[in-house]
Amino acid sequence: MKKTAFISDILFTLLLSFLLSVVLFRLIGVRFFPALLLGAVCASLTALGVGAYLIHRRKRYFLKRSDETKKNKLLTHLALLSGERKTQFFRDIFSEETVRVQHLRIVTDNEVYFLAFHFSPVTQDEVATFTHLKTAKKKIILCGEIDDVALALCTRLQIEVQTGETVYRLVQAKNALPTQFLGEETAQSKRKWHLRLCFAKSNARRFLISGALILLASVFTPFPLYYWVFGSILLCVSACIRIFGYSLS
Repeated sequence: MKKTAFISDILFTLLLSFLLSVVLFRLIGVRFFPALLLGAVCASLTALGVGAYLIHRRKRYFLKRSDETKKNKLLTHLALLSGERKTQFFRDIFSEETVRVQHLRIVTDNEVYFLAFHFSPVTQDEVATFTHLKTAKKKIILCGEIDDVALALCTRLQIEVQTGETVYRLVQAKNALPTQFLGEETAQSKRKWHLRLCFAKSNARRFLISGALILLASVFTPFPLYYWVFGSILLCVSACIRIFGYSLS
């Protein structure tokens, strides 16, 4: 919620509650000036209550959005990790109860966790490979996403599936979120992208049109030097960007 929208909502609440309070107090026989005073008090209390609610809702919204962003970063990070590093990552998470570790498999006292993090949803063929392990322990698939057919197969085979949201909460509860996510845009890459965006070849047309309009405006002014200088600069910039600029396609 923008600050201007927040202030606007508070002012609207203040005015509306003030008017309704004054009308109500007048209807029950309160004199005009006391009704104004009581209306102001009621309006202030109402505005404070609404403001507290809006602030609380705003905090919850940003927390949820922040969690969603971190969850997506974590799933991308896990998908980019090698099999060995995935296994090591979750071995650290289950370190208090791990019995043994295999490639993309964590075995604890009561469960066997299969790690299936990649950019495409888990398929029924992958689920079928998990059934080859003969064990009395509970089988659990940790993944980012699973398709409906594979999920139905897991239900029939009594294999539990924990997808992105659950995995994120698990990692968060263990304070194991990476400090630097793989695939995350760094400050240096952002600066490079902004530089490429500023000097993109497609911007040459905008500089050309701006320069031409400024030079055209010089015809209608008694002091054309300013227009000549800046119009010429824009035309030169247009030519340089067109020749030496970046292509974003």
